Amino acid sequence: MNIKLPFFFIICISILKSYSQEKDAITIQGEVVNNSKGIENVHVYNISKRKGTITNNAGKFELNVALNDTLYISSLQYKKLTIIVSQNNIASKQLIIELTANVNELDEVFLKHLSGNLRADMASRPKETTPQVGYVYSKKDLYKQLPDDSYQKSKRPNAHAITDPIGPLSNGISLPAKGYEKMLKQKRELALRKDFSKKIQNEFGIEYFTKDLKIEADQINNFLSYCEYYEIFEKYYDNKVLEVLNILKKESKTYNEIKH
Repeated sequence: MNIKLPFFFIICISILKSYSQEKDAITIQGEVVNNSKGIENVHVYNISKRKGTITNNAGKFELNVALNDTLYISSLQYKKLTIIVSQNNIASKQLIIELTANVNELDEVFLKHLSGNLRADMASRPKETTPQVGYVYSKKDLYKQLPDDSYQKSKRPNAHAITDPIGPLSNGISLPAKGYEKMLKQKRELALRKDFSKKIQNEFGIEYFTKDLKIEADQINNFLSYCEYYEIFEKYYDNKVLEVLNILKKESKTYNEIKH
């Protein structure tokens, strides 16, 4: 009896703690916007509660949260965001999240010595210093019949063999264009896989793996490799964040059992 009693108390404390957390949690009405316009299909995931939802066509959502919960907001066309639930959010039961669009900006180009007036700028342009070729063309030149090619085909170089980036194989046959495209696709995927572990750790945070999933810091890379069987890599880059987090949550238990 003395042996089972501490275990019984541990179970009771865990139940009371879980009940207390659920009691403190409330359902808030949220909205994800950009320039005051609602954004649909945005993933809103409560990392602390391990529950998530997706915004409707007006950018609105409902989610169960508690004070200081960490929310992870993700959308393909917008920059990802992590926020902490504040006391004001709890008191008002509302949360408005502003996302910033992903914009690929080009480097700014400055054009000197221009007034903005096209006619004046054309008149003041510098004189052409490149020597002009003395060829004169007329419309009738377009209808001239060219003589037959006197250069023998046998003497012509194999253009395909020269321009094929793969190069000829040992038997002299070059890979088709599809083979080259496949190789490029594999290289791009390899580059993404190389950065995958670092990128997902930066977005979710190291503490998410060490505290929430109970994965040791030096085992995170191995754990992510273990989860690749469940297509976590493809789902992450397809912006299926909720599915990724659910896989991590589920497989962390199995992984920890195997490790221990």
